[in-house]
Amino acid sequence: MKHFTVTSFLVLFLAVTAFQTASAVSPNWNNTEGPRGGSVWALHVAGGGNILAGTLGQGVFFSTDGGENWLQSNLDNVSVYDFAHGSGDTYFAATQNGVYRSDNNGRSWRRMVQGMDETRAQAVLVHETGRVFAATLVGGIYVSDDNGASWTQANAGIPLTFGYALGVLADGTVLAGVTNKIYRSDDGGNQWEPVDADLPQVRANAMAVNGDGTVFVATQDGVYRSADAGQTWQETGSQFADKEVYDLVVASDNKLVAATRGGLYTSTDNGDNWEPDGLAGQPVYSLGYGGGVLAAGANPGVFIRN
Repeated sequence: MKHFTVTSFLVLFLAVTAFQTASAVSPNWNNTEGPRGGSVWALHVAGGGNILAGTLGQGVFFSTDGGENWLQSNLDNVSVYDFAHGSGDTYFAATQNGVYRSDNNGRSWRRMVQGMDETRAQAVLVHETGRVFAATLVGGIYVSDDNGASWTQANAGIPLTFGYALGVLADGTVLAGVTNKIYRSDDGGNQWEPVDADLPQVRANAMAVNGDGTVFVATQDGVYRSADAGQTWQETGSQFADKEVYDLVVASDNKLVAATRGGLYTSTDNGDNWEPDGLAGQPVYSLGYGGGVLAAGANPGVFIRN
């Protein structure tokens, strides 16, 4: 999830010039020149040329040819912050108007908010058990055991309920960024405990887990990692020109990619060191990886690298 702030809005306005020159300064990235729907704050790359792009205020766009052409879905005029893949052709989208579900690879969407008192969803996650998690503003964490048809609030152990980010470990442990803390649940979201003793009191924007089980959290103050399911944390990313990190993704060979206000950075040593990796000086808000394709969402549009 990439949380939107007033400061971020100002950056969006200033980013237009950077976008116009990005192709020149980032030769390894292909500007898809779409979608023409504003800044891209959510991405999902499914492989086979299928890409979902969630925009700020213009809804969901999809491409079936690796970004060469984009079509707008029926979910429009809404801000989209996150995607999660369910089973088969099913996807979920976290939006300002709640959680939406698509059963046809993102071509069309239905609003799924029964049981939600708070519908401003910031992040969504599908657990291996089939349970769907949604992090919402004010309402905290909601869970659904019927593919999004109905929701139940699940904030036991979480006193403040501004939910921003979700992540899951290989053993099924769920992590949630709520207000300015990280919480962990070992029982599918029924009970939560704080696991952020070494973290500053800053908002988590996104989470990623690599093949070794190391958890990385993108925050307003850089990237933090934990090798013990959140019990202890270490700061990484001192090389970032701007410390706010909007999104993280694990690409091939455990390469970690970070989207920041100042472009992209990559690490091949578990976050010990980071190197600039294109789109320098340009805010990048979202990342997606699948089928050997890395996608970056900027303002406006999507950049692709194979």
